[in-house]
Amino acid sequence: MPYTPTDMVFNLWGFRRWHLDLVALNALVRPRGRHRLVDYGIALLPEVILQTDAHCYSVGVGEDVDFERRLSDESRAKQWLFDPTPRSIRFMSRSENKISRAEFRPIGVWKQDTRMRFHAPRNALHVSHSITEPAGNNDGFDADCRTVRSVMKELGHESLQLIKLNVEGAEDQIIESMLQDGIRPTVIITTWEGHDAFRKAIRWTRRLRGAGWDFAGRKGWYFTYVRAR
Repeated sequence: MPYTPTDMVFNLWGFRRWHLDLVALNALVRPRGRHRLVDYGIALLPEVILQTDAHCYSVGVGEDVDFERRLSDESRAKQWLFDPTPRSIRFMSRSENKISRAEFRPIGVWKQDTRMRFHAPRNALHVSHSITEPAGNNDGFDADCRTVRSVMKELGHESLQLIKLNVEGAEDQIIESMLQDGIRPTVIITTWEGHDAFRKAIRWTRRLRGAGWDFAGRKGWYFTYVRAR
């Protein structure tokens, strides 16, 4: 396959995201609060979650459940995993990927209860699809989506201790929906994705601080926020 100008732009964007934006965020977005964090591979998790029978949602599984498996091994947390991507559904159907005290639901999480188009990634080898970041092709699939509030109602959960989001650019709209619905997880772990990720990381860290969450730390593009009040 020939190398195109679009490929060059995408690669330059990736270089900026991982080598320039993250360095700048070290200065612009600083952790607050004294939260004991545990390195869970892809993300940092506060110890408070490990000490409770927590209800934890993991939105956007892909083909990696190392974080969720370790959480199951080292805590009493009960987990619900969500991803409508066909490859993720096949991945989670295999016996070696089952996790104790965890349930998988093949649905999307979004700001509305509706059916949405999930756009295929630019690289066909990648598993992640996006509602908000079309790659310029018509590939993808349609799937049923629910708000966090709807999921909690269906599962009979009155509170949520942890939500982890890896949703390819839809994270800000899901969090906005949670705030509007009065849902206040103890911990929010999210990647900031999409063409506006750098600005979202700054703007939403400020927004979440104002709403009562400390920015506790980050690993790569996984930002960990812990409710302070």
